[in-house]
Amino acid sequence: MNKKVVLIVGPTGSGKTEVGVELCHKIPSEIISADSRQVYKYLSIGTNKPIGRWENGEYIYKDVPYHLVDFLEPELCYDAGRFYNDASLLISKIWSKNKIPFIVGGTGLYINTITKGISVLPKRNEEIRNYLSQLVSLYGKNYLYTMLNSLDPQRAKEIHPNNIQRIIRSLEIILQTGKPFTQVVSENPKTKPYDTIIFGLYYDKKILFNRISERTKLMFQKGIIEETKQLLSQGVKETSPAFSSIGYRWVIKYIKKEISLEDAEKNFVKDTMEYIKRQMVWFKKDKNIEWINCENMSIVDIVNYIYEKIYKNLFLD
Repeated sequence: MNKKVVLIVGPTGSGKTEVGVELCHKIPSEIISADSRQVYKYLSIGTNKPIGRWENGEYIYKDVPYHLVDFLEPELCYDAGRFYNDASLLISKIWSKNKIPFIVGGTGLYINTITKGISVLPKRNEEIRNYLSQLVSLYGKNYLYTMLNSLDPQRAKEIHPNNIQRIIRSLEIILQTGKPFTQVVSENPKTKPYDTIIFGLYYDKKILFNRISERTKLMFQKGIIEETKQLLSQGVKETSPAFSSIGYRWVIKYIKKEISLEDAEKNFVKDTMEYIKRQMVWFKKDKNIEWINCENMSIVDIVNYIYEKIYKNLFLD
């Protein structure tokens, strides 16, 4: 068997998780999640986390080991560098069992660390991070984004103004090194990318909108409001990294009686669709992705198609 990493990517709501799990039932393999929101404990409904169980230190979903989900406290940060380190250890471990590592998810930055490598950057500096977090509390997210734009305009163009974790990380490195973030990245060597096979799942925009609308309704029916209330009552702050997950800010606004339930759902869907647009812009830059139009395919069709491709690539070449 050739040592490769198989990736299943695509926008939110495209069915990546179920396809990955069904493939694991056909091929000896384990899943490594590349979802920056599902790493958090307790946020299950709003992140659409696969609901499994912990068994002997492993998260198991439908009898498949599903790594890098449900392990991080809501107040803690998780970034691409840590993902790369964690995923690399897991890839080696999975290979040692003569299994195939499947990386499944839609966080493009995490996917890139595997397919293109990642620059080795300075370690976290908690003093600087606390200082920047205080600035957010005092002046808001836009203040830090404006600060980044003045210190490194090129980097600011690469980050959405609401992505406070990436903004803080960029400013942290700038303040540590005294250099623009983009210069530090260019001066530091990258890790070697893995040999990969990449499949992308997609649907027509209208179909995806309907899927997201239905999924969001289900989240509210399953209890995302109660989930959020419980976390807030346990002392998890609104500004915690976990609550930057799509949709939770609107749920919190509803809980605080600032908006109606209808507006909370509507804005949740709107934010998700905007995120999907950004995901597709990101993924379309990677010409190595084999895109699969899933509109007229059952999950069995999709799984069988990918299975045949993997089998030829890994076992017959």
